[in-house]
Amino acid sequence: MTAGEEDMTEEKRMEGISVEVSEGGDCRRTLAIEVQPGLFEDEKNKVLASLIKEVTIPGFRRGKAPRGVIQNRFVDEIHTEAVKALLPDAYAHAVSSENLRPIGDPVFKDIELEENEPLKFKVELEVEPVIEIEGYKDIKIETEEIKIDNEEIDKVLDSLKERYADYEPVEREAANSDVVVLDYIPSGDDGELDESKKVEDYPVELGAGQLFPEFEEAVIGKKQGEKGNAEIEYPDDYKPERLAGQKVKYSFTVKEVKEKRLPEIDDAFAAKVDEKFTSLDDLRADIGSRMKKEKEEEARRKMEEMAIDKILEANSFDVPATMIDRYKTELVKEDEKRRNMAGAEAEEDEEKKKEIDELFDRIARRSIRRFFLIDRIAGLEDIRIADAEVEAEIDHIAAGSGRPVDEIRPYFEQGGEQRRNLMGRIRERKVFDLILGRESIPKEND
Repeated sequence: MTAGEEDMTEEKRMEGISVEVSEGGDCRRTLAIEVQPGLFEDEKNKVLASLIKEVTIPGFRRGKAPRGVIQNRFVDEIHTEAVKALLPDAYAHAVSSENLRPIGDPVFKDIELEENEPLKFKVELEVEPVIEIEGYKDIKIETEEIKIDNEEIDKVLDSLKERYADYEPVEREAANSDVVVLDYIPSGDDGELDESKKVEDYPVELGAGQLFPEFEEAVIGKKQGEKGNAEIEYPDDYKPERLAGQKVKYSFTVKEVKEKRLPEIDDAFAAKVDEKFTSLDDLRADIGSRMKKEKEEEARRKMEEMAIDKILEANSFDVPATMIDRYKTELVKEDEKRRNMAGAEAEEDEEKKKEIDELFDRIARRSIRRFFLIDRIAGLEDIRIADAEVEAEIDHIAAGSGRPVDEIRPYFEQGGEQRRNLMGRIRERKVFDLILGRESIPKEND
């Protein structure tokens, strides 16, 4: 039998399968499938033929037992295996004939099979949304004018001053902004100092919130070599928990007091920041340029999301419930992680928990709709990513990181997840260029 004849036979066979589709919310579908008795009989004959070859019956050589004997002995097994074989085949045919794009695993239910009656069953599944989009080209979003004033540049310079500050040892009393180097010993469970827990050469900047106020107050005013004591009553929700609610005494010695000395902002300082700057004006210009670029990128992101919101508002479609649930689960994990890092307890107020759940639901739905929307537009516009575009983007990443491109490129190997993610970002950028009515122009290296 030729391939064409096999296709025709399979097509004829599938004519015995019918399907009715009913829709539910959040991309749910229920397929009511019927398989005609003739197809079920054909499937049972296939199972029987396989059993005849495989099973051994006492009194008969393997594969030589009469058909009727096998059929009578394994009637239940033949029935079960035929049903198991037909369900996925009939489901695949139904999905194909109805042009559905399933997400996740189907759920088979309500299987009915009576003698000389069609095999009936239902399949519950989720499918990708069918998106018909209109009005997504040349969305009008007001462009934000980007300006950088001298005050903003001065703030960055002040931050750089702090980063390049020197600390000189002094013999005076410790004061705010000084860095002190401490040895300290905490008390143990018995209230006595525990020498085994002694900490040496511990640096701390006074006034920076690195110490409990009680401890910092005890240190301020002490000179190099002077000793002191402090007592801290830890909050009940303090992390680590072994200290929560405990009152601990500390004995400390100031080993060194260092005064912060800020550098002068001049041409020499600019060269210290980076030898490529020959003057302070060069440094200021570079700061201004970088700040302008950051603001432009942030403005672009705002424009993109405003455009997405406009398109989503004009084009309503559901998204799969399981995708929403998975996304919300990740949001909950991230929220718990942030709370743990901040030392905050889990939310107990039921009203607040409801508000958080509703917020996460809105975020999840919008994020998933955004994904499908961008994917649909890219498909409609046949947006593709050439290897040359990916390589140019890798060059740009290398230039921005200051690392050799040969060191960066293996990270984006062909077929790898990182390369696919990079291609996704380029594809998304092209979609937004089209949405905002702009030509996609490769980024220049910094």
